[in-house]
Amino acid sequence: MELTTPRLLLREYTSRDFDAVHSFAADPRTLVFVEWGPNSEQDTRDFLDFAAATARATPRTGYTLAITLAGGPVIGSIGLTVRKDKGYAGKVAEVGYTLHPDHWGNGYATEASMAMTGFGFGPLGLDRITATCRPENVASAGVLRKVGMDQVGHLKNDRLIRGRWMDSLVFAVDAPGISPNMA
Repeated sequence: MELTTPRLLLREYTSRDFDAVHSFAADPRTLVFVEWGPNSEQDTRDFLDFAAATARATPRTGYTLAITLAGGPVIGSIGLTVRKDKGYAGKVAEVGYTLHPDHWGNGYATEASMAMTGFGFGPLGLDRITATCRPENVASAGVLRKVGMDQVGHLKNDRLIRGRWMDSLVFAVDAPGISPNMA
């Protein structure tokens, strides 16, 4: 699977992506607001195995893609996970992304998220896409707003990150023509 934007190619991971993925997954700057990492080499291999497994799953409910500069090097990762649990009926998914710090501030996270959201509402026929970020992660909250998401919640002490409980802001956007009362 591939998604293209004016500057990016979002594609399935390959084993050749190990060095690029490990460079951001082991970088402490990347990990300030997430509960995983810094990755060991085995952690990065496990991540690439996970991405390959989600690509092979039938039915497919996870899309973990490499963010590349127009088919060049991997600069980050983006995922869309369709909720399978009862009450969501496969119509709601969560998007998440990580970029190498050397590529922050260029609009790549916004561009990749717009492509993934379009894929979710288009071919997948989702009704709602959600995302979370830490309140201190102002840049990520900005990305989510640029994608058209509204903040719909604030979860207190939601995630244990490096031994400290942290809050999560919850964002969501509904498919065109869908309102919360209709979904």
